[in-house]
Amino acid sequence: MSRPNHHIDFPRIHVLIIMAGILVLSSVRTMAQGNFSPYSQLGVGDLDDGYYNRTTGLANTGQAYRSNRFLINNNPASFSALTDQYLVMELGIRGSIINYYGQPVDPSSTQSGDITFRRLSIGIKAARHWGTSIGLVPFSTQNYEFNVPTILTATTTQIANGFYQGHGSVNKVYWANAYEFFHHLSLGVDAGYLFGQLNQKEILQNSIAGATLVSTTNNINLSNLYMTYGLQLYGNLGKKWQYSLGGTFSPRTDLFAETRRTVLGPDSITLADETLSRSYQPMPLAYGFGVALTKDQKYTFLADYKYQDWGSLNYVNKGYALVNSQRASAGFEVSKKKVVFNTKVELSYLQAGVYYGTSYLQVYGQPIRDMGVTAGFGVNSLKSPLAYSIVLQYGERGTQAVNLVQERYVNITFAINFGNILYTKGRKYD
Repeated sequence: MSRPNHHIDFPRIHVLIIMAGILVLSSVRTMAQGNFSPYSQLGVGDLDDGYYNRTTGLANTGQAYRSNRFLINNNPASFSALTDQYLVMELGIRGSIINYYGQPVDPSSTQSGDITFRRLSIGIKAARHWGTSIGLVPFSTQNYEFNVPTILTATTTQIANGFYQGHGSVNKVYWANAYEFFHHLSLGVDAGYLFGQLNQKEILQNSIAGATLVSTTNNINLSNLYMTYGLQLYGNLGKKWQYSLGGTFSPRTDLFAETRRTVLGPDSITLADETLSRSYQPMPLAYGFGVALTKDQKYTFLADYKYQDWGSLNYVNKGYALVNSQRASAGFEVSKKKVVFNTKVELSYLQAGVYYGTSYLQVYGQPIRDMGVTAGFGVNSLKSPLAYSIVLQYGERGTQAVNLVQERYVNITFAINFGNILYTKGRKYD
């Protein structure tokens, strides 16, 4: 006699939960590490435009990308594409090397490198039309160090050495949900919580004796909700082509900023030690849109555009200004598939992408441009629930004009995808 039964693979679920817990506890610190960047000193630092997922090899082009196996956190509306009853966990790790060029660069410090954990995400198709995901991803990083000759206040001739240093990061933990309507429209929302600390130090030193005149340390704790809304519209164009259109929108958000300030004079005498009242670090509205075209379920062409309204903050100070930032990218993917038990299964894929953008920071009238190329390769195992991908990225940011610094960087991103049917509605025979 038979009866309907739900089978849940509890051992595998427990392993996933334990792994996720360990990674969450360790990842906050590893995300805070990073290479030096002279352009990270304002605001919350360098905003991370990487997603460390299936779209990394496409130059992070994925506003319109949909996948039944991979978690595409570029657009929260994509999660409704997951296979029914399918549980997914993804990890992303990046290694980076940066070379610095320009007159201000110290000849003994022309290169930096690091390896950091960048992403942990878990997702599931919770119901027939509802996909959901939670995760931890980087949002921004601040890491700079430089010296500047400074004329002391109330004098016109006495020059001191100003040493400026900053490090820290802001991370995002999110819960995203997507729901499909009419098999052609998906709406999604990403409810993120931003949190992190920036540690900034300013030291004035006697330019002759090198003694410290005064030092100021600011430890800034940042936090608040950060919402992103997404939409995807998709369907067929004839018998061979499929299309997808996507868009996202994030409204302006003011981060709560609580600052602990310590001021030390000569011989480390404490001149001030106080916690400043909460202030606000604004994050301007942002939006993006993209398109994807797929032929014969094998060749996919993608293009994205993203914009952030930093210019509305009206910030100009000592040659630095906040301006509107933009990023355009395009990607191409070839997927190799075969038929297994009357089902078309992907075995591997190749990707390539290009991107060009301008930062929200403008220095002495110079826009900070960022451009580069990516190439990726992925393999999906048929003998295990694992999939792997590796992506190589080369880019250039900044300029050597007006005595600035140019960065030339190489990133290698490695991602692991674990997928498994959470439960089935088949029949179990006793």
